[in-house]
Amino acid sequence: MNFLITGVKKSHFFWQRYSGIVLLWLLGMILAYTAFLTVNYYEEQHSHQQFQASFKDKVTSLTQAISTINKVFLATQSLFKIKPELHQQDFAQLITRDFLKNTGMRGVQWAPAVEKSQVANFEKQVRASGIFDYQIRAMSNLLTNCPKLAANATFPVLFAQPAEFIGHELGLQLDTNCTIATSMNKALHSGSISSAKFNNEQNELGFRLLLPIFKNNTASSDNLRGYLVGIVMTNQLVDTLWGDLTNSKNYQISIFNSQDKSEKIYDSQWREHCVSGCYSPEKRSKLQATIPFANQLWTIELTKLGYDSRSRLYAYGAAMIILTLTLGLSIYLWMYINRVRWANSLVKEKTASLQYQASHDNLTQLLNKQALTNELEKLTKQTNRHSDEGFSLLFIDLDHFKKVNDTKGHLVGDKLLQQVAQRLQQTARFDDLLFRFGGDEFAVLLHNSFCQVTVTLVAERILRRLEQIYLIDDNKYRIGASIGIYLSNTVDTSANDVIRNADIAMYEAKRLGRGRVVFYQENMHQSLVLKQDIEDELADAIANKELSIYLQPIHDNLNLKGFEALSRWLHPAKGMIFPDEFIEVAEETGLIHILGKWLIESACCQLAIWLKRYGEESCPYISINVSPIQLAQGEVVEQIAKALLQYNVPGKLLAVELTESALIDNKTIVKKNLTSLQKLGVKIFLDDFGTGFSSLSLLRDFPIDVLKIDRSFVFDLASTEAHQDSKKLIKAMIDMAKALNMQVVAEGVEDLLTFDWLNDSACHLMQGYYFSKPIPPHDLDDYLSKQAWQEKWVVVKKEQDYIPLALLAKI
Repeated sequence: MNFLITGVKKSHFFWQRYSGIVLLWLLGMILAYTAFLTVNYYEEQHSHQQFQASFKDKVTSLTQAISTINKVFLATQSLFKIKPELHQQDFAQLITRDFLKNTGMRGVQWAPAVEKSQVANFEKQVRASGIFDYQIRAMSNLLTNCPKLAANATFPVLFAQPAEFIGHELGLQLDTNCTIATSMNKALHSGSISSAKFNNEQNELGFRLLLPIFKNNTASSDNLRGYLVGIVMTNQLVDTLWGDLTNSKNYQISIFNSQDKSEKIYDSQWREHCVSGCYSPEKRSKLQATIPFANQLWTIELTKLGYDSRSRLYAYGAAMIILTLTLGLSIYLWMYINRVRWANSLVKEKTASLQYQASHDNLTQLLNKQALTNELEKLTKQTNRHSDEGFSLLFIDLDHFKKVNDTKGHLVGDKLLQQVAQRLQQTARFDDLLFRFGGDEFAVLLHNSFCQVTVTLVAERILRRLEQIYLIDDNKYRIGASIGIYLSNTVDTSANDVIRNADIAMYEAKRLGRGRVVFYQENMHQSLVLKQDIEDELADAIANKELSIYLQPIHDNLNLKGFEALSRWLHPAKGMIFPDEFIEVAEETGLIHILGKWLIESACCQLAIWLKRYGEESCPYISINVSPIQLAQGEVVEQIAKALLQYNVPGKLLAVELTESALIDNKTIVKKNLTSLQKLGVKIFLDDFGTGFSSLSLLRDFPIDVLKIDRSFVFDLASTEAHQDSKKLIKAMIDMAKALNMQVVAEGVEDLLTFDWLNDSACHLMQGYYFSKPIPPHDLDDYLSKQAWQEKWVVVKKEQDYIPLALLAKI
């Protein structure tokens, strides 16, 4: 009873105190609602007109893209007319990612007609041209009721560009797939483009557009030269042109393969179909259009879902003006009545602000590292994951940001980070979570996204957006990004492991050349562990004498002249470890100086033994490889000088080999150190000559004695199909070196024909398996003893063979 009395008193007090404000707000809301309805009606009419105009523009852009696809076929067809004998390089130069931009095409293939009796010979010819793993294979067993294009011919894919997207389809016999064969037959009889549907591994719909190419203008099966095949993925085509609509929850795009809408080939709301409990907004407007595509007629439906909040802006504005006036009339009384309540509200807002600051980055207003950890812990600790599709973490690191930050200042760097955050917000999907991990590192968390193709599309869209030019204080800046991705659909991985794995994938992307997307693989972590093991054991390995040098001979056309020293690590548990596995670790950890000192002393020790045995005039030299890090410091000069003095070895018997990368940075210091080495009598070899971008300038600016032609130029000299340009290039290198009073060493001499051509071209210093593989220490004496009594190589013209003197003694 007391409770009822108290409630009545409170109600009477409330009404007595707030009755004026209540009546005022009631009247204001009625007026505001009336104004809202009136203005909203006219705005919706205007919005519908804009919707129709936007749809017309989108249909026009798709029509233009389809027209561009036809132009791609015409351009490629023209290439075949210009160059009847088309090569892989010509095809690759035409069909590039830029060439296919805005067409939605994943790539273009060329499938020539090959007589079935010549399939084996055709495979051999293709492999000999440079596609070493080319193999013709059937797509499926050809059914008896499938059309036959030519009784004695098949159509394997010979060219497929861009190779990174469709290179795996090389060798596929298109006519062994009944669907494709039927479409090929239609194209043959019509003389125009025909299409064949297919679904990729992710069950995404695509079309193969087939255009027959004839040997002359006569369209017949007898004159059929082959087929141009364009691969178009429906999702990629539509998303590229209509990305702003396909990624929006406010629109639904449906494409049908016929006017009766019997077969749907695209639906922009496919992401929502796979998630339980999806919200289905009211369909407000629907527009329809038809466009031709190859031999099909597409019907396009664009449906507007829900209400357009922008169309209601003026309606809300009118209502807000009335409500503001109402608020202005009641604000004074309200402030006095609710002083205490106001104070409590301020406390709540302050609390919310502190919570926001604890979970967000102050500079970019994105979620911070702690928020990422918390969110991942929630996901990884879920116990019921059987219905969850998993999640993906994209770890983004900006490329070249440090250069901008160091040269232009932290203020410009902060503005650049803010623009990066804005671009991520504009590019990410509506349900993605964005984080600033720290410094120039960002993260994107994709819920319910475990499909690698979908995640790749999201990542590449982010990558392209971040690579665009930034405008800060009227200055233009360009940076890039590297993205590492970790996909997770298990509860076995902790939050820290998820971040670590994504970070590992990101550093792998940087290692591969930056500006790319890399997915985490288990072997990446194993590789890091292996590098750490090598780092932990390398110093002890040098001290325990587990390292040794293998020597590969360098000959002129007659005699042994010297050796290249190659490091080998015989690990007691892991076996032989090659330099590729531990040199990089040594450079990263600074152990390269200890390793370099060991190599210098080992080479000088070996030279000292040979000096006593053969004398200075007959003693072969040894060349050692020097790291760019060693050359950037003067320590290597001091190490070589001490070793030459300690072992009493003339400097002319020692040479250092360096790559062009060692000469590009720290030019002044490197040139000074090389000059000091030359004063000691040490020769300077420029290794891998011809593969860099600044070779000629290096010959002018640095003291170089010997050029080593990279094995990539020498590789195919023995082939009967060796390109004449390669031979001319090597001959030009030899002539240029002679003009500069330099010697030339050709690497990668593997056979007699290569030796013969180089010898005739006056290249008298050669190195490769033709002479010997790298020789371990225990076999070195046997090799040298043979060279000692085998004073020279004698050339005997006997069936065009070169026969060593040692072999002549046995004949």
